[in-house]
Amino acid sequence: MPEWQDTMATTAFEKAVDFQLNELGVEFEGMCDFKGGMTDEKVQITDRFSDLPYDEVEDRLGKTDLPESEVERRYIHMPNRLRTGTYLDPDDQMATQIPLASPLAIGVARGIKIARKDRFLLGFHGNAYTGKTGTTAVPFKSANVFAADYGETATQYKGLTLKKLRALRKKARQLLIDPRDPSNKLHMGITAEEIEDLLEIDQYISRDYNPDSQTRKPMSEGAKQALQDGEPTDFLGIHFVPMEFTNARAFPKSAALGLNGSGHRRCPVWIPKGMSGRQWQGIETHRDQRPDMNHAWQFTAYTKLAYSRNNEDLAFIVECAD
Repeated sequence: MPEWQDTMATTAFEKAVDFQLNELGVEFEGMCDFKGGMTDEKVQITDRFSDLPYDEVEDRLGKTDLPESEVERRYIHMPNRLRTGTYLDPDDQMATQIPLASPLAIGVARGIKIARKDRFLLGFHGNAYTGKTGTTAVPFKSANVFAADYGETATQYKGLTLKKLRALRKKARQLLIDPRDPSNKLHMGITAEEIEDLLEIDQYISRDYNPDSQTRKPMSEGAKQALQDGEPTDFLGIHFVPMEFTNARAFPKSAALGLNGSGHRRCPVWIPKGMSGRQWQGIETHRDQRPDMNHAWQFTAYTKLAYSRNNEDLAFIVECAD
């Protein structure tokens, strides 16, 4: 092989581009009621009817007195568009030996994906809207928040414990969330700290207590152990979703909502049918040359979507300390 060929191969590798590590694999669209093609200023996402009481018929040909059903309507309001972008100055391109257009375009696409992911947690923590005109704000239900010292002596703050997981499961059953219905699967966002906490729970890591709940097979038949492939397995009917929701690089706008005033992590827990997402615009990308900027290239991406809770009984927060 000619000497120049080896030199060029090495140089090409050294000039390769890369990006900062970031979470891009969490796709919330598949973990909620998500629809696209919206056009209106506000979108009605659900009408929830109350249960009707019954009584006994005591009088023959007696007067019929029937109750009316109560209805709660939930809305999502059209948000502003989300945008990310950057420029490529011709002088910058001439100062390097690699083409910069491709990595810049990829970087813009990554940025808009991060923005879309961020909107889910903003909708989870933020106000929902109800009322005839969709202007009545509904805050997160405080009774569905498990404090960091739940099940412990007051102010003895703990991370993710078996007591909290059992209490979460119990609370869901008390709210009549039927775990036998696959659409009622509890989804829980956890960071690396909570994964470490899970590994401290004997019932989670023991083969006797926790055969893989996804395959429902005993370990002798090939079910996975906890974290066998690097991902936490389900436990107590809870599906764990790894996400560094307190990291501002991964969740630029919502990271601050992932901590309470004491610095405890607020792990989001939701049931997919209890969260709604609506999209007015998918990912739209542009690559334009700007004569007004000495013919620099502009790379931009846009999107427009929003999320909201549609049922306060289907969303929880589990607070965890270090």
